[in-house]
Amino acid sequence: MDFSKVLNQIHGAISYQSSELNDQIHRLERAKMQIEREQSESMNEMRKILDPELDHLWKGSRADSFHDERNEAYRVMRNIADEDYDGYMQRIQMKIHALEIERTVINAASSLAHEADKLLAVGEDAFEELGNRLDDLKRRLF
Repeated sequence: MDFSKVLNQIHGAISYQSSELNDQIHRLERAKMQIEREQSESMNEMRKILDPELDHLWKGSRADSFHDERNEAYRVMRNIADEDYDGYMQRIQMKIHALEIERTVINAASSLAHEADKLLAVGEDAFEELGNRLDDLKRRLF
Protein backbone atom coordinates (compact mmCIF):
# COMPACT_ATOMS: atom_id res chain seq x y z
CA MET A 1 0.00 0.00 0.00
CA ASP A 2 1.35 3.42 -0.92
CA PHE A 3 0.96 5.35 2.32
CA SER A 4 2.15 8.64 0.88
CA LYS A 5 -0.55 8.48 -1.80
CA VAL A 6 -3.22 7.78 0.82
CA LEU A 7 -1.92 10.65 2.98
CA ASN A 8 -1.98 13.01 0.01
CA GLN A 9 -5.62 12.09 -0.60
CA ILE A 10 -6.39 12.64 3.08
CA HIS A 11 -4.69 16.05 3.05
CA GLY A 12 -6.67 16.98 -0.07
CA ALA A 13 -9.97 15.94 1.52
CA ILE A 14 -9.14 17.82 4.71
CA SER A 15 -8.17 20.94 2.77
CA TYR A 16 -11.38 20.81 0.71
CA GLN A 17 -13.62 20.30 3.75
CA SER A 18 -11.83 23.03 5.69
CA SER A 19 -12.25 25.46 2.81
CA GLU A 20 -15.95 24.60 2.46
CA LEU A 21 -16.55 25.09 6.19
CA ASN A 22 -14.72 28.42 6.18
CA ASP A 23 -16.80 29.58 3.20
CA GLN A 24 -20.06 28.57 4.89
CA ILE A 25 -19.09 30.29 8.14
CA HIS A 26 -18.08 33.43 6.26
CA ARG A 27 -21.39 33.54 4.33
CA LEU A 28 -23.39 33.06 7.52
CA GLU A 29 -21.44 35.79 9.31
CA ARG A 30 -22.12 38.17 6.41
CA ALA A 31 -25.83 37.27 6.49
CA LYS A 32 -25.93 37.87 10.24
CA MET A 33 -24.30 41.28 9.81
CA GLN A 34 -26.83 42.16 7.10
CA ILE A 35 -29.70 41.21 9.39
CA GLU A 36 -28.18 43.32 12.18
CA ARG A 37 -28.03 46.29 9.77
CA GLU A 38 -31.63 45.73 8.70
CA GLN A 39 -32.69 45.49 12.34
CA SER A 40 -30.96 48.78 13.11
CA GLU A 41 -32.58 50.44 10.09
CA SER A 42 -35.97 49.09 11.15
CA MET A 43 -35.53 50.54 14.63
CA ASN A 44 -34.78 53.94 13.10
CA GLU A 45 -37.81 53.69 10.81
CA MET A 46 -40.03 52.65 13.71
CA ARG A 47 -39.31 55.89 15.50
CA LYS A 48 -40.69 57.74 12.48
CA ILE A 49 -44.01 55.88 12.75
CA LEU A 50 -44.83 57.72 15.96
CA ASP A 51 -43.92 61.12 14.51
CA PRO A 52 -45.38 63.66 14.45
CA GLU A 53 -46.92 63.75 17.88
CA LEU A 54 -50.61 64.48 17.49
CA ASP A 55 -51.67 67.93 18.58
CA HIS A 56 -53.97 67.99 21.61
CA LEU A 57 -56.55 69.73 19.43
CA TRP A 58 -56.68 66.78 17.04
CA LYS A 59 -59.69 64.87 18.36
CA GLY A 60 -62.53 62.76 17.14
CA SER A 61 -63.00 59.41 15.46
CA ARG A 62 -60.46 60.10 12.69
CA ALA A 63 -57.85 61.09 15.25
CA ASP A 64 -58.60 57.98 17.30
CA SER A 65 -58.51 55.77 14.20
CA PHE A 66 -55.24 57.32 13.05
CA HIS A 67 -53.73 56.89 16.50
CA ASP A 68 -54.86 53.23 16.70
CA GLU A 69 -53.54 52.42 13.22
CA ARG A 70 -50.24 54.10 13.94
CA ASN A 71 -49.83 52.21 17.22
CA GLU A 72 -50.67 48.92 15.49
CA ALA A 73 -48.09 49.60 12.77
CA TYR A 74 -45.53 50.39 15.46
CA ARG A 75 -46.39 47.17 17.35
CA VAL A 76 -46.04 45.04 14.21
CA MET A 77 -42.72 46.64 13.30
CA ARG A 78 -41.50 46.23 16.88
CA ASN A 79 -42.33 42.50 16.81
CA ILE A 80 -40.45 42.08 13.55
CA ALA A 81 -37.45 44.07 14.76
CA ASP A 82 -37.31 42.44 18.18
CA GLU A 83 -38.46 38.87 17.67
CA ASP A 84 -38.07 37.95 14.00
CA TYR A 85 -34.65 39.48 13.44
CA ASP A 86 -33.35 38.17 16.77
CA GLY A 87 -34.68 34.71 15.92
CA TYR A 88 -32.95 34.74 12.53
CA MET A 89 -29.68 35.86 14.08
CA GLN A 90 -29.92 33.24 16.80
CA ARG A 91 -30.48 30.44 14.27
CA ILE A 92 -27.59 31.70 12.16
CA GLN A 93 -25.34 31.85 15.24
CA MET A 94 -26.30 28.28 16.17
CA LYS A 95 -25.38 27.11 12.66
CA ILE A 96 -22.08 29.03 12.83
CA HIS A 97 -21.34 27.34 16.15
CA ALA A 98 -22.09 23.89 14.70
CA LEU A 99 -19.81 24.59 11.72
CA GLU A 100 -17.05 25.80 14.05
CA ILE A 101 -17.30 22.50 15.92
CA GLU A 102 -16.96 20.69 12.58
CA ARG A 103 -13.95 22.88 11.80
CA THR A 104 -12.37 21.85 15.12
CA VAL A 105 -12.84 18.19 14.16
CA ILE A 106 -11.27 18.86 10.74
CA ASN A 107 -8.35 20.65 12.42
CA ALA A 108 -7.83 17.64 14.70
CA ALA A 109 -7.86 15.35 11.65
CA SER A 110 -5.34 17.65 9.99
CA SER A 111 -3.05 17.37 13.01
CA LEU A 112 -3.33 13.59 12.89
CA ALA A 113 -2.52 13.61 9.18
CA HIS A 114 0.60 15.72 9.82
CA GLU A 115 1.66 13.28 12.55
CA ALA A 116 1.14 10.45 10.06
CA ASP A 117 3.38 12.35 7.60
CA LYS A 118 6.12 12.47 10.23
CA LEU A 119 5.72 8.78 11.02
CA LEU A 120 5.82 7.94 7.33
CA ALA A 121 9.03 9.93 6.91
CA VAL A 122 10.62 8.11 9.87
CA GLY A 123 9.28 4.82 8.58
CA GLU A 124 10.71 5.36 5.10
CA ASP A 125 14.12 6.16 6.58
CA ALA A 126 13.86 3.11 8.86
CA PHE A 127 12.79 0.87 5.96
CA GLU A 128 15.68 2.15 3.87
CA GLU A 129 18.15 1.52 6.69
CA LEU A 130 16.69 -1.95 7.24
CA GLY A 131 17.06 -2.68 3.53
CA ASN A 132 20.70 -1.57 3.61
CA ARG A 133 21.43 -3.79 6.62
CA LEU A 134 19.74 -6.80 5.04
CA ASP A 135 21.70 -6.25 1.82
CA ASP A 136 24.90 -6.01 3.86
CA LEU A 137 24.04 -9.22 5.70
CA LYS A 138 23.28 -11.03 2.44
CA ARG A 139 26.63 -9.98 1.00
CA ARG A 140 28.47 -11.20 4.05
CA LEU A 141 26.63 -14.48 4.36
CA PHE A 142 26.10 -15.48 0.78
